[in-house]
Amino acid sequence: MNDLVALIRLALVDPVAGGRRILSLNPSMAVRWMLLGAAILVSVVLLYLVPLLMGDAGLLPSPFAFAATQGVMNLVVIALMTFVGRAFGGQGSFPDAVWLVGWMQVVTAVLLVAQIAALLVLPILNIPMGVASVALSIWVLVGFVCALHGFASRVAVLLGGFLTFIVVSFVLSMILLFLGIVPSEISNV
Repeated sequence: MNDLVALIRLALVDPVAGGRRILSLNPSMAVRWMLLGAAILVSVVLLYLVPLLMGDAGLLPSPFAFAATQGVMNLVVIALMTFVGRAFGGQGSFPDAVWLVGWMQVVTAVLLVAQIAALLVLPILNIPMGVASVALSIWVLVGFVCALHGFASRVAVLLGGFLTFIVVSFVLSMILLFLGIVPSEISNV
């Protein structure tokens, strides 16, 4: 347990060094997928706790659909981490990206626990804790991409990730519109 806490702390303080240390563990592919799946499920359960604690349970989607969506989104992130990074000269592999995204989900779960604890103690801290959690998640993700591919510039990775997000969001939106899947809010426009 001490090693787990030390790895999470290292991932938050120095994500590049944390990512390299996590990669050095080099587990089997089955363990990588199990960590990713378990971390996604724990994150989904924790994400459901926040609205339940705030009395907004009616706004929640189906937990199975939400877990499936989280799984697909994580697979997209893994593929983008691998292939976009390699397109820019990185050396990372798909199995290592699976492992790091699984750990990213573990870190996210820890941040969600901290956010829930803050919500219970002092509800006014919910929004600042949420913003801090998103910032820390981006910090860790950028560091993990640097560790995965051997990139030196976190700023370049951050900008590349932001541009990739914009392009992929646009392309996916166009595909969904082409398939006739339109959000209900804009169906009459």
